[in-house]
Amino acid sequence: MKILSLKIVDFFKNNIFTQESIKFALIPLIFANLVYIVASYSYSSPRNVFIFLTTLVCITGLFLNRFVFLFLLSIAIFLDAAVFVANFFQMPLPMLLDSLQFLLEISWLQSFTYMAVFGLLFATLLMTYRSVLTLKKNRDRISLFPVLIVTIIAGSADFLLNSPPKDVKQLQLRLAETFEPIDDAASFKTGLAHLTETGESPDFLIVMVEGLGAFKSQEYQDLVWGPLLGARIREKYAASQGTTHYFGSTTSGEARELCNLKADYRDFRDKDMSDCLPYRVSASGYKTAAFHAFTERFFERNDWFPKIGFQELYFLEHKVGLNADDPLPWCGLSFKGLCDTDVARSVEAYLTSDEVRPRFVYWLTLNSHKPVKPGEAPERLACEEGGVFGDRELCLMSEQWLNISHLVERIALNEKLRKTEILLVGDHHPPLFTRKARSLFQPGKVAWLHLKSLDAAPAGRFAAAKQEFRD
Repeated sequence: MKILSLKIVDFFKNNIFTQESIKFALIPLIFANLVYIVASYSYSSPRNVFIFLTTLVCITGLFLNRFVFLFLLSIAIFLDAAVFVANFFQMPLPMLLDSLQFLLEISWLQSFTYMAVFGLLFATLLMTYRSVLTLKKNRDRISLFPVLIVTIIAGSADFLLNSPPKDVKQLQLRLAETFEPIDDAASFKTGLAHLTETGESPDFLIVMVEGLGAFKSQEYQDLVWGPLLGARIREKYAASQGTTHYFGSTTSGEARELCNLKADYRDFRDKDMSDCLPYRVSASGYKTAAFHAFTERFFERNDWFPKIGFQELYFLEHKVGLNADDPLPWCGLSFKGLCDTDVARSVEAYLTSDEVRPRFVYWLTLNSHKPVKPGEAPERLACEEGGVFGDRELCLMSEQWLNISHLVERIALNEKLRKTEILLVGDHHPPLFTRKARSLFQPGKVAWLHLKSLDAAPAGRFAAAKQEFRD
């Protein structure tokens, strides 16, 4: 150990500007960060800590056994990629690591982008490893001064270029505690979370729209809500809009809106949540159901959804409640499931069926999940050239969001629909690739739209039904 320490000290004293020192300062650093250098042109989360970590591992590679070095380098690159993915998809790292159990549910091979990134990461590992071993042959001519200077410059540049906005940092600090009650949810702001306490018993439809953030431009936001702001809807509903802060990924959005909690799926493993909205309305006589086009196993919804009060689950395994013998098309790329259009048909049938009890329906959409498959939603926004957003990826996602608005409009205008409170709300900011597209959204916020029925409530009928249910 003493000999190793003396050798490292010698590296600081000698050979500061040799060709080998300059190569060691640049080549491994470029290779180890190649994926993120490319990504930074469009988007990269802050990773200055990992710039220093991979540099440190490369320095140890000059002295350690090559297999030990390969192991340490693999760990560093894996952790770097894991934190990047966690930040990109707005998931806490422990949640990301826990969710690795669901990898087989995702069709990674269907996405060229994801496969290209995996291949580039593997190439990064090999190139970094080989470059350090090659330079190690002349390690007596290498000084560590240049590599430390370059690393400090690279880390500082990364911090300045990729640090999140100040208001997002403040929100992250404010919401640092887990499983904490919150009052900044769309279901809370619109009064849905407390509506049954007032004696009203309308039907509920809550639609969580995958990846829908809050546009800075009201014009863009109204474009997405489109048909839900039209004259036909205004004849039957009072429409209101707003934004709410989000945290985490989709299951955190579900915990926010259904339970008014800062949590995710992991927090419900050992809890029964009698205070969640589905549980409260079911206790007052409601029939509760959840719909989603993907598998119920993903993020353990088959376990925690019943715990928070859902009596019926209609997922991919159940053909979302449609006829089991009917052939249904598949939609999506990596998240390949049924189509939101078919789920909407099932939701509409459920809400318009002959049922005495009031109903609480939750629908989590799927097809706007990244990566979006072109051509699945009606082409309304001319996305081949980027549409009004100037970004094809965002335009394709917006076509899916707009399609959801059209599907909900059809449900809302169905003549068989009873008095129904309808809420559409995003789960999290869309994980877009380009800085330009991300800049179109309000940091840390998602949009919501509430349709309040103008029809008088048939209170006597529902009150009798609730009493019958309790008896």
